[in-house]
Amino acid sequence: MRLNMVFAVICGAAALVGGFEAVFQVYHLTVIDATARGLKHPRFWGFFAMNGNHSGGLLMYLIGRKGYPVMNMSESSAKEMERRKKSAGAGLAFLAAGVIGIICATLL
Repeated sequence: MRLNMVFAVICGAAALVGGFEAVFQVYHLTVIDATARGLKHPRFWGFFAMNGNHSGGLLMYLIGRKGYPVMNMSESSAKEMERRKKSAGAGLAFLAAGVIGIICATLL
């Protein structure tokens, strides 16, 4: 088996894991934010934000939450949001590194 194929498969796996991690963290960030703002059905909003073509659901959530100020976010929720933001950033980094690796393996 050629080394390029092995490298491409490894990078594809990294991109897949990074993408799932980023989507998972966006779901949880949306649920925490919707709960703190007092929106009805925060899990629905989380599911809606993580789905959709080209992040349309997330955009709709961000537009729809404008009329609801943050009312009751506890200190633990704020810390959890910061932790999840860092995890989403790590997921995006894995996704980007995986895609760059796939492109490099394809071109070589």
